[in-house]
Amino acid sequence: MDYFFASPDKVRRYFEPIPGVDLDAWAYVTRPGAVPEGTPFFLDGGMRPSEPLSSFFREEAKTLEISSLRDYTYDLLDVVDFLMGLDPAEDLLSAGEDDLVAYRDDRTLHQEEPLSPATWRRRRVAINNFYTWALETGEVERRPYHRRKNGRDVLAWGSVSQLDVRHLTFDQWRCLKDIGLRGLLPDGGVDPAFLGKDPLRNSCAAELAISTGMRLREFSCLLDIEVGVPRRDGSAQLVDLESIAKYKQPRTVEIQDATLREIDLYRRSERASAVRRAARGLSRRREDLFVVTDIDTARMKLSGVLHGRRRTFKVRLMDAPLRRITVFEGDDGLESMALFVGRHGQMLGRQRWEQVFGAAQDRCAALIAAHDLKLEMPRTIRIHDLRHTFAIFMLELLTQLVLEQAAKEIRDGGGSPAHLGEHLARNAFLRVQQLLGHRRPESTMRYLRYIRRTNLLVAQAIKAWNDQDTTFADYAAREAGRAVA
Repeated sequence: MDYFFASPDKVRRYFEPIPGVDLDAWAYVTRPGAVPEGTPFFLDGGMRPSEPLSSFFREEAKTLEISSLRDYTYDLLDVVDFLMGLDPAEDLLSAGEDDLVAYRDDRTLHQEEPLSPATWRRRRVAINNFYTWALETGEVERRPYHRRKNGRDVLAWGSVSQLDVRHLTFDQWRCLKDIGLRGLLPDGGVDPAFLGKDPLRNSCAAELAISTGMRLREFSCLLDIEVGVPRRDGSAQLVDLESIAKYKQPRTVEIQDATLREIDLYRRSERASAVRRAARGLSRRREDLFVVTDIDTARMKLSGVLHGRRRTFKVRLMDAPLRRITVFEGDDGLESMALFVGRHGQMLGRQRWEQVFGAAQDRCAALIAAHDLKLEMPRTIRIHDLRHTFAIFMLELLTQLVLEQAAKEIRDGGGSPAHLGEHLARNAFLRVQQLLGHRRPESTMRYLRYIRRTNLLVAQAIKAWNDQDTTFADYAAREAGRAVA
């Protein structure tokens, strides 16, 4: 069985008219009611639609994002491959409970690299969604396995109740940023042997992540106009996230002056050079891009031409694929509006960012060994660890600040210290939940067990988070003031 993913852009770029068929392919694939981009479709040996997967995914495409559609496609294809290998062979509609339990055990226990509980949970969701659809559409008379009222079933396996929280100490963070990403030596000098590219871009992206708690998709998809230049009064820049946030959960992040100054240095040096080099190449791809002709920074709206049509978008409602192709007419040709740009003048993808951080970690390990530094780095550093670091530090510091304020108010005016302290601590907790964009309190609760007074990140942050200022402390003080207002 062959499978493909719907892509209007590929139709527009590669479609060749079929002799004798009068068809405007681009208009056809973009008409109202057309198959959404990213929808998988499946073909049998006779190049005809293969069911039931084709119909199932057409329904799923109405509500799922492209990345989820792709993940579920590979998940169910793996189930199909396993069932076809049974003796006798089964398919999705004829499989029974024993067949699906055998699949679960094979993938989670017996294969060379068993699936983690989190990965299996996603695969189980795909299986459950398929049989729910099959039951509703009459493809099957009943679900092939029993499901309780609480949602548990025989496919449930493993526990993912504990979040894998990994955070950096202050020394680990400075090593990652200065030595790994910026290419400096342990003494702060420039390393002439450093072969990495775009050290300013990489280091200020990491600073942005650790000082705001933004996820990779969030900070990597920012447009340059969303961040802006440092302000004369040193105040922070507020950025509204929505379409690029997880679950499209709206929230506002606050970028501090020190981070804005780092970004502005990158903007005027590495970024300016990158967009200038890529301008001519982007101009040749004009038909594939969203060419902005009007930028309304007051209302944060962009207007321009996308695939031959005049379009207007609110920046916060622009999704990641649209942001990646957003450009404007500059002095040297088309320039990407992305904040962080790569070699071709457009946004870097997840894989490229992971390569950047992987290379930074390898460099840290090499220089720690070469200079016999008394520092132990984590075996693996994920970009998401910066978000965890932000969460743990902010939760600790905010709680400490509001409890100190509670004690002062009690001394000045009396009251119940236990009740007031608990109330303020909960406010600090809710502030961190809001800053991280968590939909459920349980997600933030998982950070509580990582709060330690002895953690170097907390112990040294106020005095020495960086040599320029106390960004985190100032930010936390303001947030604590809002929490108790």
